[in-house]
Amino acid sequence: MAPKSIRNVDLNLLVVFDAVYATGNISHAARQLSLTQPAVSNAIGRLREHFNDQLFVRVGRGVKPTIRSQQMIAPVRDALRLIRTQFDGDRSIDLSTYKRQFRIVVADPLEPFLIPPLLRKLDEHAPHISIETRPPAHTRVIEDLMAGTLDLACYTFLTSVAGLEILPLMPCEHKIVARRNHPRIGKVLDKETFMGLGHVALIPELRMHANIDRDITTRAGSRRIVYMVNKVWSVPAIVGGSDLVSILPRRFAEYVAPRFDLEIHEPPTSISEQEFHLMWHEKNNDDPGHKWMRESLLLAAGQDAGLGTGRLRSARRSSPQRKARKVSAT
Repeated sequence: MAPKSIRNVDLNLLVVFDAVYATGNISHAARQLSLTQPAVSNAIGRLREHFNDQLFVRVGRGVKPTIRSQQMIAPVRDALRLIRTQFDGDRSIDLSTYKRQFRIVVADPLEPFLIPPLLRKLDEHAPHISIETRPPAHTRVIEDLMAGTLDLACYTFLTSVAGLEILPLMPCEHKIVARRNHPRIGKVLDKETFMGLGHVALIPELRMHANIDRDITTRAGSRRIVYMVNKVWSVPAIVGGSDLVSILPRRFAEYVAPRFDLEIHEPPTSISEQEFHLMWHEKNNDDPGHKWMRESLLLAAGQDAGLGTGRLRSARRSSPQRKARKVSAT
């Protein structure tokens, strides 16, 4: 039997398909939709029969989408989004009843500043909104934003892709961290000592998004990386329990220093300041729930979010409002 098209499919089945794809788990999708697990399984069964494809195969305790599902998810989400847009009326939402799960990537150094105030806001105003964070090291950030399998990313700017909206979120200046009373570091960390010490650094796949290696190599030579980690949260404990040093974003360094008995030092060689960005696909610009989540993240970061596509004013300094950067194909 030849596979059928998406036309003439019960809309409710597509909602279930989207939830199962997003959660990768039948039980989790059932909870998200307030349905029973048999009801979700039955809906997927009907879709399998309609499309003549398994759509999802069991992997461990969850399910993994087939090639056919991966081809379907973007148009399915576009269709659901269009339908919701048509029925949203005045584009307002009642946060007390609004139910949705957002899938986001948050860079480790941003998590202690963005997530706690956001969760307090959800608890107070939007109790039915939940958030699933994806690990940056194991997420194709740009591809997933474009495919609709990821709603938002709070991350370093990766590449230019048509249709991607980008807003500055938080500056990132770098500092050196070492354990308190390090035997080789005096009041000031000099370049010779810095280059002679062993370093903890991110794995190359994550380190490539920063200017650290380029700047240090250009101005001081190659540093001695002894241990590589796949998440920034691993750094404080390792540095605090060894004579290794590491380079961290300033605000994150200030957050972890008293918790792990670390000292913060100025870099003995210049490291370019970068900026974390908020990124999303332009097709979500007028989605009221998505807009509320964007504004909430901007406010948590110390930004004053406007009600437009992505207008903001920095809360740290007075400046004209800036519009979200829409990346072109060039």
